[in-house]
Amino acid sequence: MNSTKRFFLLPLLASLSLCACNGESISSISSISSSTQEEITYMYEDEQKYQKFWEDKVIYNETVCLVEEGGEIFGTLLYEPVKIISVRDYTTEKEIDPSQYRVEGNKIIRTEESTLPYFTEENMRGENLPEGYAIDTYQGKEHPIMFTEGSGIVMHQINVTYTHEDTWEATKPAYLGDNLPNTIEKLKNKEHLTIGFYGDSIMTGCNASSKLVIPPYLDDFPTATTKMLKKIYGYEDIEFFNHSKGGTLSDWGKTNIDVNVNAYNPDLVFLGFGMNDGTWQIKPEDFVYNIEFMIASIKARNQNAEVIVVSTILANPDSTQDAGQKEYLAPLKEMIANYEGVALLDMTSYSEYLLSKKRSVDILANNINHPSDFLVRGYTSCILTALCEDYTL
Repeated sequence: MNSTKRFFLLPLLASLSLCACNGESISSISSISSSTQEEITYMYEDEQKYQKFWEDKVIYNETVCLVEEGGEIFGTLLYEPVKIISVRDYTTEKEIDPSQYRVEGNKIIRTEESTLPYFTEENMRGENLPEGYAIDTYQGKEHPIMFTEGSGIVMHQINVTYTHEDTWEATKPAYLGDNLPNTIEKLKNKEHLTIGFYGDSIMTGCNASSKLVIPPYLDDFPTATTKMLKKIYGYEDIEFFNHSKGGTLSDWGKTNIDVNVNAYNPDLVFLGFGMNDGTWQIKPEDFVYNIEFMIASIKARNQNAEVIVVSTILANPDSTQDAGQKEYLAPLKEMIANYEGVALLDMTSYSEYLLSKKRSVDILANNINHPSDFLVRGYTSCILTALCEDYTL
């Protein structure tokens, strides 16, 4: 493919159907012919929001921040586009004219006449920041970085919808139901199911656009997961609670597991700690002990309860928060092997792969450790894949 080829928006037509977990026929976009590419149009319903980014050949609304680097203003996509279907602002409401950008390889480049927002090289070093931004201290790092808990970073993102023929070159999220027989049986039999979410700020849902109260108002992933499970399995008797708390470590989770989780008698619990433990350099053995304590406590109160341990995503590698998070993955895998009714959702490897392809400002709303919409969607699709054997689009 010619790396300097330009791609332009074309009017296209198509329709896709949501997956089913009952063996019914399923429409798939995991592979597409060149003729089919001509029929694909932009859409953004649940089917597109919670797609498998690691498998599908049409990527909807991948978020990208344009950044000045080496005399060029560009962002990087997960894959090299074959065809650009649509480029939109962060809200997804405004279509961006093709004159505002060009595509070379997996780079989307701001043209000279473009008015698209971007960050300068100085901004990325925490310098000359507009009002509303702050800098992260840089002890042990090359330079400070900008951050914000507001909408300043995500409103610089653009959404790119495109087709591609590349492959995901890392571990792929997988079905975990074989380790969660009680949960899967309840879902298949349409029985009442109570799901608990318990962890740090990431598990609270920070910073989905619904939490920032800005368009496109994407649900946080615990809310989206519950909504989509109802839709996929075809019944409403699924409820959830979320007693996660920002800034917490696994020791807080261990201390408060009874009042925040066990008192609600959940059937399935997602445990999502590790980001703050890593930042504070809690030893892996201590972190794993706290997670194991929580698992044992949950099962002591309800032997049929099951647990999905969600390993933490990685922080921006240029931030001081990036410390020991990756060190928790291997001992978590080893620990979980000792339990029945416990599974590991590996978001560590998932985020590591994204960060090998994209900048932190493409996927982290605060540029440090809180997912923006594209990564929130990834969380949801990974969980749905874990709980639905035939989950595909």
